[in-house]
Amino acid sequence: MIALGLSIVVSTLLFSCFRLFPRFNVRLEDAVVINYIVAGTLAVLLAGPSHALGRVPEPSSLAGVVMGLSFLYMFNKIGQCTQQLGLGVVAIATKMSMVLPMSVFMLFDPTDPFTWQKATAVVFAFPAVWLASSPRRSADDPAIDGADFRLEGTWTLPAIVFFGSGLIDLGFGWFSSESHMSCDADRLTFAAVPFTVAAFIGLLRWAFVPSAKPVLSRATVLGGILLGTINVGSLFFLLSAYQSMPFPRSAIVPSNNLGIVLATALAGIAFFKERPDGRNILGWALATTALVLLLLPN
Repeated sequence: MIALGLSIVVSTLLFSCFRLFPRFNVRLEDAVVINYIVAGTLAVLLAGPSHALGRVPEPSSLAGVVMGLSFLYMFNKIGQCTQQLGLGVVAIATKMSMVLPMSVFMLFDPTDPFTWQKATAVVFAFPAVWLASSPRRSADDPAIDGADFRLEGTWTLPAIVFFGSGLIDLGFGWFSSESHMSCDADRLTFAAVPFTVAAFIGLLRWAFVPSAKPVLSRATVLGGILLGTINVGSLFFLLSAYQSMPFPRSAIVPSNNLGIVLATALAGIAFFKERPDGRNILGWALATTALVLLLLPN
């Protein structure tokens, strides 16, 4: 439970960083590249360079390369979605993506069967995510006031975030078993691969794409460093939760996602002066109910 709780807390910090970047004039696209440079380097150092190098031939490393190819693009889209539509909208898009890995685990993992308890939790989870994450009014950020999916063109970013997040969650969940990683160093190495690939792509864009030339300020560099450090913790704790919790993998993803929905809502109220309405409160109640159903023994 500790690993799951830390994953939720650190992931909430990640979304909050995106929300704060515009206030400090952090250039998002450059901060994201710095984030991956820092995250990849930190993960390798914590795992041990020799251990990380020794795991290069593992199948999980190839999967990490594939995920890394999409990381830079997805991270930018999540950041854009957070800045343009708010914490609530990006939470809806990222957390509803839990249906993709959850469905795959129940269909193809013989140790993770369908149960009515999980089905009931999902029935509560979808309206919970929608209601709890519905944009709340903010006294400090009028640009986000009233943002919702009815605005023209707002479906594109959330749709990209939905499918991309679901596929990435599936990749991490699928390779989280002990047959692929058995210790903290293995998990850190697995995390390092997509981070490093994304960093390499970002550096190539800086070098060869004129429109991607970095404009580095102190705020952008510090924001990227902070984001990279948090990113390592977020992924490491999620991978640890898959192995440390006595629940099937299909329950870990929605538990983590619902926890983040509740935590981001609290962060919005505490730090961004968002004011919840009746829909939000009902969503939190449904999310709590779904979370209890998922964490109770079958």
